[in-house]
Amino acid sequence: MEAQEKSEQGSRIVGEIVSLIQQRGYFPGERLPSERDLAERFSVGRAAVREAVTTLESMRYVERRRGSGIFFCRKPDTASLETLVLFSDLGLPMDPKVNADCVEVRRIIEVQAVALACERRTDEDLRRLDATLATFWNGEGFAERASEYDYEFHMAIFRATHNDVLVRIVNPFYIMSKERRLVFFADQQRRKISHKQHMAMTKAIRDKDPGAATKLMATHIGRVEKYFST
Repeated sequence: MEAQEKSEQGSRIVGEIVSLIQQRGYFPGERLPSERDLAERFSVGRAAVREAVTTLESMRYVERRRGSGIFFCRKPDTASLETLVLFSDLGLPMDPKVNADCVEVRRIIEVQAVALACERRTDEDLRRLDATLATFWNGEGFAERASEYDYEFHMAIFRATHNDVLVRIVNPFYIMSKERRLVFFADQQRRKISHKQHMAMTKAIRDKDPGAATKLMATHIGRVEKYFST
């Protein structure tokens, strides 16, 4: 329990520092408050602030210069993927363009992935897809689980490519879109349409038909792009 509380405190302080940088509008190269000042501001010990700064430093978001202090060193439009995932996990606001870019990248990756899945899928991959489809019921209470169901289905497609790097590449995009997908799948009709498209994609994968599968995936992801762009 103590370790969990320490971890939660660390995440909170990281979020507080990032929020401070965003709200204050620091420029790259500009000096941040000292560890002591940050500790007083957030009502925590300096050790906790030091650990949070180390986390941000590892992502090259801030830089600690010996004898000089802590400096902001990353422009928002050059933030690493790890940084974007952290911001999302902490509930920090994401730039609309970043969100749009993430959906676009996800579509590019997933269209290619479903084509590979058609070529490489095994009987076990088909069983995994069918098992995920079988969990869909769209009744009362399913809205809370719909986003997880969608995640499991798409990850099953990536696993069917038998390319572990692809799985690692796409996972951060699902972490970043978690809250947005919860909103999207809160609507029963959208859940029903998505499930219908999932079944059609599974059939295309079973039939080893990459032409049909890629068209279906492009349309499927396009629905999400269109929804969040309006």
